[in-house]
Amino acid sequence: MKKENMLVVEDEDIMREALSDYFSDEGHKVDTADDGDKALEKFNLEDYNVMIVDLKLPGRDGLSVLKEIRAKNPKARVIIITAYPSIETAKEAIRGGATDYLPKPFELDYLETIIRQSYEVEIIPTPPVEEPLIEEEIVTPCIWMQAGLVEKRMCAIGYQCQNACKFHVAMMKKEKFREDPRIKPFLDKLYSQLGKKQCRYTMSGKISLRSCDRLYNCESCEFHQTMDDEVDRQLVVKAANQKRKQAKGYDQVAAVHNTSRSDH
Repeated sequence: MKKENMLVVEDEDIMREALSDYFSDEGHKVDTADDGDKALEKFNLEDYNVMIVDLKLPGRDGLSVLKEIRAKNPKARVIIITAYPSIETAKEAIRGGATDYLPKPFELDYLETIIRQSYEVEIIPTPPVEEPLIEEEIVTPCIWMQAGLVEKRMCAIGYQCQNACKFHVAMMKKEKFREDPRIKPFLDKLYSQLGKKQCRYTMSGKISLRSCDRLYNCESCEFHQTMDDEVDRQLVVKAANQKRKQAKGYDQVAAVHNTSRSDH
């Protein structure tokens, strides 16, 4: 790798010094800053060929610093490093002109290789940083899911099937489902609760028997509130997983589109 003028913007002392020492020992000229605003005020960005910028910084963050670098020195190699990787910030960094987006911890010689290769090829494909999908634990499964008639569906209304669930009403209107022997035990259990002081959440399958002393005034029931909070948590997890899957799907479509364009 040819000798470069480098700027390291990193607020962690140990990481900043490690980067400075490593690349200085390799013969590069290295300047450092521990704050985004200070880096932009103190240094002339046009003087540097390579800049290593932490994502989370005091003052202006790494993405903001990247924007300034691109405006003043579009040919510079900029590596965004972070201990808090995410799909969203990875996309933003690459679209903003970063050469690469590197989650911590990483080997310093690997970083050097990335920089060297950035001069050898026009574009280096960078795999997206994916957050793991959080497992969805459905603690309030819909009775139609328990019966095996739908694949995955949770109950978010405390098993008030007859009165409040449009899905249940729609299913019951279809004779092939209403008469399916798999749902019959659940319907019998549901109807058997009418007029009895039995908690609706016994329909979850995880509670064998629980009496209701609130006459189904669930809003005043601490147990219902606990279950309701868990349903809210499930919905947040579900929404986050759907967002990640959607983002991954967009990336795959974009990749196919780009491949198709390159073929033409």
